[in-house]
Amino acid sequence: MEIAHVRTTGPSRSVARPTTRKFLGKTAVDLDQKSVEYEFFRRVVLPNGTFKTTVANRLDDLNQAVLPYIARIAERPVKIMDVGVSSGVSTLEWHDQLRAERITCDITATDLMIYASLVSLAPQLAVLIDGKRNILHMDIFGRGAPPVAEGTLGIFAGLVRMLFRGAMMVDSHLPPLRGRIREEANGRLLMCQPVTLLSKRFAQCDSLSLVEEDLLAPERPEFKGAFHVVRAANILIRAYFSDNALAQIINNLKERLKPNGLLIVCRTDKIGVNHATIFEFTAESKFRVLQRLGDGSEVEEVLTRV
Repeated sequence: MEIAHVRTTGPSRSVARPTTRKFLGKTAVDLDQKSVEYEFFRRVVLPNGTFKTTVANRLDDLNQAVLPYIARIAERPVKIMDVGVSSGVSTLEWHDQLRAERITCDITATDLMIYASLVSLAPQLAVLIDGKRNILHMDIFGRGAPPVAEGTLGIFAGLVRMLFRGAMMVDSHLPPLRGRIREEANGRLLMCQPVTLLSKRFAQCDSLSLVEEDLLAPERPEFKGAFHVVRAANILIRAYFSDNALAQIINNLKERLKPNGLLIVCRTDKIGVNHATIFEFTAESKFRVLQRLGDGSEVEEVLTRV
């Protein structure tokens, strides 16, 4: 998950401001696929004000630090859960690193929002919505745009939002507009197409699976004791959750670990430095610090007392 201040170098002309349809249309052989995905996701704004994008190679040093601990796990494939994966780029990089080290693994990637619906009013006019009709991204005459902006662009974005709000009222009976966003539907004014808000490279790997989840929702029984490793990168942060909410999430993640499993908690600061702690889940159901990167996790105190 990226907060609004994260920016990198500008896009090439060939992939600047891609629409949702361009993102959907890219294939594995397209050389600029990664650039198209990055430029698309950096304009997808979630209801909490964060962007869906993930900077490439951001967690390389963390992956390298945790590698020796994963290599010691005797059971294969190593069962891994990566929570709050945003666009999934860091998950894919981790998977590729482990495979390069000949460590077979199955990774379950989770995020609060994986599925959305592309709602079209005309061939060149569409918006991306979540299950609560929040507008996340706009396709306007061949260019992708965030749903909010400043100045004149902000006024234009507001008019587009109003136009779609009205159309969604007319077609309010459509399943995607009633929360079932993974269904296709056509109405009097709108056409709805399901979209998966993760890198398309996920679909090319059988050892990666997806789960849409709210970390504060009741725990899923199938996750109990299912994973050797759980990673929470840029999600367990005090800017996002209170200490009580953090403790609830950590208790849920603890339940997902096998005995002597690893919990990895990381925060990337504004200049791209990772501050992380690698924990072992001990036989006494406590977390023991194995290693720190940078200043360690800012929620380490919460973790060690749950």
